[in-house]
Amino acid sequence: MDTSLQNELKSVEWKEFKIGDLFKLEKCKCNNASLLKKGGNVPYVGATNNRNGTMYFVHKKDSLMTKGNCIVFVQDGEGSMGTSFYKKEDFIGSTTLTVGYNENLNLYTGTFITTISDKVRSKYNFGYKRNLERLKNERIMLPINDDETPNWSFMENFMKEVEKVVKPKMKFKKHQITDNRELDKVQWGEFEIQDLFEIKIGKNLDGNKIDKENGHYPYITRKEMNNGLDGFVSWNDDSYLNKVSQPVITIGNETAKPFIQEHDFYTGTKVNIMKPYYSANKYHLMFICTSLERNRHKYSYSYTINSSRLKKQKILLPIKENGEPDWLFMEQHMKRMENEILSQNEIQ
Repeated sequence: MDTSLQNELKSVEWKEFKIGDLFKLEKCKCNNASLLKKGGNVPYVGATNNRNGTMYFVHKKDSLMTKGNCIVFVQDGEGSMGTSFYKKEDFIGSTTLTVGYNENLNLYTGTFITTISDKVRSKYNFGYKRNLERLKNERIMLPINDDETPNWSFMENFMKEVEKVVKPKMKFKKHQITDNRELDKVQWGEFEIQDLFEIKIGKNLDGNKIDKENGHYPYITRKEMNNGLDGFVSWNDDSYLNKVSQPVITIGNETAKPFIQEHDFYTGTKVNIMKPYYSANKYHLMFICTSLERNRHKYSYSYTINSSRLKKQKILLPIKENGEPDWLFMEQHMKRMENEILSQNEIQ
């Protein structure tokens, strides 16, 4: 982070607040997403830490709508439990979500708070879920005024300063789409992972014995967030380095959380590396990762997705008439989703 921004954070007083004291909390209403009609302009928001929670777009259904300008707290979900994010627009949300309202919320204050809130997400897991009572008592540190109330003005102005630093670097160009078919309009086939990928385990570095702050290469572990990143390292033996000529997928044994790696990296222990047999780009792998996510529920610390099980894992993919995977459709579908999300967030 920019030094001047760091100094700003140090210049204010901070205090601990309960989520239940800061926000009016409400549950989202959709308990069966399969009944929603896809292809509309209303985001369907689910338990995911990708794409700001948007799974796809559906037609409006008044009885299920959740009003925007809120913070979404993910209570339950594979790999996303404990996540939070700000939603500006109205949406339809899964019942695995709770939203919080405060009259001082906007894009900037909301983003500030979600950044702080996500620092405590690691305490939640399938044995200790983020139920409503725990959410109410969840505590976060916020800047305060002289009267010890949250300093909303500071939060907003700080994030505007961050935006000035970050936004010039964000140049988005929408993709040209030639295939607008929905997922229910294509044929599907079943494939084993070993038919699509070479699976290997990286040479392991002991994360407790290396400098993870001053290196040059990403250090990828079994973490369930931040793309598996647990710092940056350098090592005197290049044979430990996983060199990436085209994007690969990494997936931790115990967490079964898939991530895409586009740059050379080192790995932590028990991380599977999936190298495509085909010429892959990140959009192909994004589609594959979505399919892998659907199978995470059957893996755990007592039944890990080790390389043997991963090879035999079956996933459904769109296919062409000859039964081969329809890579062009997968790429087009993921690019179309990216376009829709950029449009919803008014990023040009």
